[in-house]
Amino acid sequence: MMNGMTVRKKDLNPALRRVGAIIKHHRLDLIDIRPSRSDFILDAVSSGLRADWISEKSLANIENGYNFPSLPTLYNLAIACQVSPADLFEEVAGAFSAYDSTDDDLES
Repeated sequence: MMNGMTVRKKDLNPALRRVGAIIKHHRLDLIDIRPSRSDFILDAVSSGLRADWISEKSLANIENGYNFPSLPTLYNLAIACQVSPADLFEEVAGAFSAYDSTDDDLES
């Protein structure tokens, strides 16, 4: 709940939903890791990321379009997803360029 109101999927920012879908797609594309978020996080830690690099709840919120990752988190997500950070940044930028910045959906 936000401000006493229930947030519904249709009320979420479409660009944030698209960013979440991009992250989730890359996570699920990893064939050597079980598809759970917890296994993804643990594999990233075993590959060199800090143990506290992201929580399962934060990852779920990003993937579900509730939160936008910070730049360091986005960088770590690229490393964990085994994709180039530059490529992931470009995909994320593309998710936002599909929507007019003056659109009410992007104001928050």
